[in-house]
Amino acid sequence: MGDDMDIQHKIIRDSIHGNIRIDGLFLELVDTPEVQRLYNIKQLGLAHLVFPGAHHTRLEHSLGSYDIAGRISESLNLDRETSDILRCAALLHDIGHGPFSHTLESILRVYLNVDHVDLTEKLIFGEYNVYDDAEKAFIETKTVSEILDNYSVDKRLITDMIHGNKTKPMFLSQIINGAVDADQLDYLLRDAYYTGVAYGLIDIERFLQTLELYDDEIAIDRKGVGVIENILMARALMYSSVYFHKTVRIAELMLSKSIEMIESIQPFDFFKMTDAEFIIKLKNMGGYQREIATRLKYRCLFKQAYMLMQHQIDEEKKSIIDKLNQYDLRREKEQEFEDTLGIPRGHIIIDVPARELRQSEPRLLRTNIPIVDLDEKKKLEDFTPVASAIRMRAIPDWSLMVVTDERYKEEVMKKAEKIIFE
Repeated sequence: MGDDMDIQHKIIRDSIHGNIRIDGLFLELVDTPEVQRLYNIKQLGLAHLVFPGAHHTRLEHSLGSYDIAGRISESLNLDRETSDILRCAALLHDIGHGPFSHTLESILRVYLNVDHVDLTEKLIFGEYNVYDDAEKAFIETKTVSEILDNYSVDKRLITDMIHGNKTKPMFLSQIINGAVDADQLDYLLRDAYYTGVAYGLIDIERFLQTLELYDDEIAIDRKGVGVIENILMARALMYSSVYFHKTVRIAELMLSKSIEMIESIQPFDFFKMTDAEFIIKLKNMGGYQREIATRLKYRCLFKQAYMLMQHQIDEEKKSIIDKLNQYDLRREKEQEFEDTLGIPRGHIIIDVPARELRQSEPRLLRTNIPIVDLDEKKKLEDFTPVASAIRMRAIPDWSLMVVTDERYKEEVMKKAEKIIFE
């Protein structure tokens, strides 16, 4: 972050968007502990184990989302007050993320029935802190909640936008959490750039040129149908190629298992941490947690021992897999593997990803972008089959996967079908 001649604003040089200007309220928000903590949380969790360039952070993404929200405001000729509320929500939408971003979010859902968006809301309303008492003495800036109060920002409106709840006007929520929004536009561009995967390349300038409002909703002029097809395809391909890459998924499952194996777990204790603090905590705990931290450090990952693809499932197997979506039943089945095959606790992980994917990214199947043709609002499906094709596409392509330490792979491979389905 570099100082400019005008002390009332700063310029951040971003890899994706170039110069991003930060001023006023946003300058103060960027300096808060909640936002600064995002410097130390990787945007893509453990994806760098497969894509070595993927070391970019949640802060970079938050700033990029802020910038895109501002550009959308300009393209729609929104007033300054509306633009400010949009940029504020975009900047803060991820402050509730724990270490390694989405990787550990399933733990929160199981133990507390909340996710990072719920924690973001708690931070915005001042109900939760990201720092502990020992750190507080060294923090010289106000919290996000205090700054929003100082500027009389409508916190409920901000959190409704981040949750994707209905707002008046509706486009406020859609720009932050909609079928195509500032958040997705930035992470697709940014993640494609840092992973080197070309699927996420999208024509954001064309998108902005064809964006418009229709009855207080975000819509696209018919001339922009092609760019919407591009965005929806990019999103689907990035999920199958990067976000749910099999090896990335295995690393994430291992990290999650290290938390599940802690007795008397308190999820809030680790969700305040940065990536590095979390790994140090695991190593200091010894035992299984130290093993997992060491394995991740040196990329000694568990291996796939059994996988059932979407097209291999009959109704009977589908019924059993659906039951394994339940956390307790899945853990019981893992213990059955361990007891039957004499495998140490924590060295069998059953992955049933479909439900978790829907929970972590409910927008994935959203394709309901209105198209304006001759002043009439129509559906995207009226112009292209891409939307319906994407909804039919299986992501990821496996329904169930069993992973284990390589020492037990052959034995698990032989017995997996019997243990799971008989």
